[in-house]
Amino acid sequence: MRTTVLLCAAAITLAGCQTPAPQSVLDSQRPPPSSVKREYVDALRGTIKPGNFVKAEISSVVLLDPEKQIYAYCTRTAERAYPDWSYIGLSLKQNVILGLSKNDYRCHDKRLRYYDFPELRNMKF
Repeated sequence: MRTTVLLCAAAITLAGCQTPAPQSVLDSQRPPPSSVKREYVDALRGTIKPGNFVKAEISSVVLLDPEKQIYAYCTRTAERAYPDWSYIGLSLKQNVILGLSKNDYRCHDKRLRYYDFPELRNMKF
């Protein structure tokens, strides 16, 4: 009985574990080009209140899938009402956003470089 409980606890613990991004992905880090920044700001325009962010950063762009030429990057923002970082992970192909995920665990990887993102902080309507 004790062994069964321990095995179940181990399985639950492992199921909750998420591996960090592979080093090969992180080795492909490049600063985000202005086209990526512009696309992101344009996608948010009209969906959030301008001036709401007190802090905004964008990560390096990494090559997520070399065969399909899919890239990924993250943004982290802090709002006046919510001062803790909020993370969004995005994937893109040919500078077009394919998908996004809120609080993507890969965005928390300490090896990922972040840059100031004044274009988002100073966004206008």
